[in-house]
Amino acid sequence: MCCVGVMALTWFAHAQQSMETRDPQPPPTEGSVTPHNPVPSVAPDHQGAQTSTFDPAASIDQWPWKSSTLTGDWGGFRNELSHKGIALAVNATLDLANVLSGGQRQGFLMPYLIDANLSLDTQKMGLWDGGQVFVDFQRAGSTQLGSRYIPDFWSWDAIYPFTQNYTSLSQYWYQQSFCEGGLRLKLGKIDANADFCVSYPGLQFVNTAAYMPGVVVSEFPTYPNQAGGFEVLMKPAEWLEGKFGMFDGSTNWYDPSTGTAHSPSGGRGVGNFFWSNPGSYFLIAEMGPRWTVNNLAGAWNVGWFDQTGDSLEPTSSVSPSPPGQQEVQGPWGLYSSLSQELFKPEGATDGQKLVGFGQFGWSDPNLNASHWSLMGGASWQGIFPERPTDTAGVLVAYNQFSNDPSLTVSPGDGEMIVEGFYEIQLTPSVGIQPDLQYINQPSSVSGASVDDAWILTFRVSISF
Repeated sequence: MCCVGVMALTWFAHAQQSMETRDPQPPPTEGSVTPHNPVPSVAPDHQGAQTSTFDPAASIDQWPWKSSTLTGDWGGFRNELSHKGIALAVNATLDLANVLSGGQRQGFLMPYLIDANLSLDTQKMGLWDGGQVFVDFQRAGSTQLGSRYIPDFWSWDAIYPFTQNYTSLSQYWYQQSFCEGGLRLKLGKIDANADFCVSYPGLQFVNTAAYMPGVVVSEFPTYPNQAGGFEVLMKPAEWLEGKFGMFDGSTNWYDPSTGTAHSPSGGRGVGNFFWSNPGSYFLIAEMGPRWTVNNLAGAWNVGWFDQTGDSLEPTSSVSPSPPGQQEVQGPWGLYSSLSQELFKPEGATDGQKLVGFGQFGWSDPNLNASHWSLMGGASWQGIFPERPTDTAGVLVAYNQFSNDPSLTVSPGDGEMIVEGFYEIQLTPSVGIQPDLQYINQPSSVSGASVDDAWILTFRVSISF
């Protein structure tokens, strides 16, 4: 039954971020990655693409080998908190990466991400129906600056924070559901990639290309630059979903007083969205149907984005803009995502399936360094019957740069990515994932003579 009242909530929080030893140009955005997560990280609660929540049902009396968390149920206390609407989760992802050949240099580096989050369900807490409070803290870094090895556009490692030291209160938001979940309003500091540009929830690829189209890389308010804003999430029918979001988009805002880009939104809170924004907002909307045929689910989304205000369009996610580049109108564009379950073995658990997915993006080449991008791939959990929780995946992606030399130092060139992985699920809380990437043209500077790169990564994911 649809809600008949509207509740007002005044909420203010202060976010502080520390970044040291940065790359030459702080990136406007980073990809969204899902560390090992036995619970869906996006649906149904949409906590965020870098997060997962505690699953009490998978932890009771099953520690250590079958528990969904390494620290178990804390003698029943964790499960008790969950039933009272308080969920705590801590996840760690460590990438042992080795550039085998190509790139600017070869060698070993080690990006990592630690994510700790708290979710409060107001209904279970006995307060009011349909409310959720979410707070997320992230600590990340790398032993070396990744751009010194692979100065690519899309970002070859989605947990790499473009710095050797990153600490952030990355998300804090309140969500209120109405009409039995048919309408949800979210307000606060948000990772937009939790709800927008998601080709398929729960993917485990290392490269950022799996998580967003190349045309939004420069502006998207996602890790490590989550931003203040609001979202309207609608489900008018079981087969149809629609979404709209408006965020602080001033990470790349051109500041005429300095002639440079604004500071990243990840270091600011909701105040820069509400009362101190220079007129730079990131708008995004998408809509599409869902279906199930022969017990195989599929989804299709069509989306639009627009960066308002003047923007200093970066030519690379890691490189400074060309000398003398002037500000341009913020880019806009379109994108589409498609996913389809292709096969489920008889008697399979909910996670065992073969899924195909893809994403296409287009943007005005007079305003965006990326003209268009295309990505497609497949992920198969339980490819071997004796290993039902292991997952294998393959991905191919391509980004075409604009022909405008004032926007990119690679006019007319492109960047291609091929990736494959196999995640070995040692326990429900611990996974080890060998991953191999090939990147053609791994530099946004076409004349830099950077050889095609091969990157071998061993990802270790732990849910505490």
